[in-house]
Amino acid sequence: MPFLSFAEAWRAYRRAEIRLPAKPPAATPRRIADAAVIADRFDLFVLDAWGVLNIADLPVAGAPAAVARLRALGKPLVVLSNDGTREPEAAAARHRRRGFDFAPDEILPGIALLPGLLAYLPAPETIGLIADPPPPYDELTGAMQPLADDPLAYDAVSAFVFLSSDGWSEARQELLATSLRRRPRPLIIGNPDIVSPEPEGMAAEPGLFAHRLAEAIAVHPVFCGKPFAPIYERLRARYPEIAPERVLCVGDTLHTDILGGRAAGFRTLLIEDGFCRGQDATALAAECGIWPDFIAPRL
Repeated sequence: MPFLSFAEAWRAYRRAEIRLPAKPPAATPRRIADAAVIADRFDLFVLDAWGVLNIADLPVAGAPAAVARLRALGKPLVVLSNDGTREPEAAAARHRRRGFDFAPDEILPGIALLPGLLAYLPAPETIGLIADPPPPYDELTGAMQPLADDPLAYDAVSAFVFLSSDGWSEARQELLATSLRRRPRPLIIGNPDIVSPEPEGMAAEPGLFAHRLAEAIAVHPVFCGKPFAPIYERLRARYPEIAPERVLCVGDTLHTDILGGRAAGFRTLLIEDGFCRGQDATALAAECGIWPDFIAPRL
């Protein structure tokens, strides 16, 4: 699994801004202790997973108790995640092992958009799959062609679905880039994150490799998840009765959780943990021009 320093990850997010949604107007964030302080202002809490609820398989300190407090206040919760490795049932089971009580219908992953996107592509058996085993949505991905170290396999497929990158490498990245240079084809990215925070540092995610390809060659990746509009449209359709200003999106990354939430018309809370741990969150917001409505040290 490749790792980046914070500085490398931040530069990658800044370079990617040209392909991200337009930045909303600047805001002056209010600093609060935790989400419960402002719970009366919101009717739906949209929680990022990695960096807010958990780091790898460990819960973030205080996060299970924070979720319990919001539930005790009667607040609906949904986990909106860019995790490209699990369907809602598997994600909910993993959260339960971490001490959270989320049900599958409270999980909305970006890859929930994948079935709709595949309807516009050739048959699954002609699509190349980049995913760590076992891939999610086996009824769809099970027929795809796994890609690894055979250059001929990259040239043989009609499109690419890139879900996860733990087993990805620079050599495989070059095989993909070379094949796309020869013949541009659709590229679907199941996890738009550039990095995810791990105990050891910032782990590279599919978004990093997709943006690198977009910089280098004539390819326009289709991203499934935050900060792009389709996943927020799916969220809004699930809760049509809740006004956007009564929705709070909670996350640890300005370029995904905060940009995506505010661009969709929701309110946002930036957590000073996960991606932002050890950094000056206000200075980061000022540098990139992406401002949350609230900032807190934890959920």
